[in-house]
Amino acid sequence: MIDLKTRNRIAQLIVDMHIGEKKPIRKKEMLPLIKEVNNTAIIGHAIRFVTNERTGEVTHIKKYRKTALEKRVENET
Repeated sequence: MIDLKTRNRIAQLIVDMHIGEKKPIRKKEMLPLIKEVNNTAIIGHAIRFVTNERTGEVTHIKKYRKTALEKRVENET
């Protein structure tokens, strides 16, 4: 079972990324968990999964917009 600490670390990595930044996926078994975290209200689908055209497998993630949390903090200031 994946614990909350791991989910929080993934979410923090996504929030810390800059728009346009890419990160490789080293552990393919973490892909479903990353997708789950991306679908949460705090992240709000801020990353896209980039696939290899030949093999069709996901090679890395790319942040393409601010997360819902970043937008909320920005609006408060």
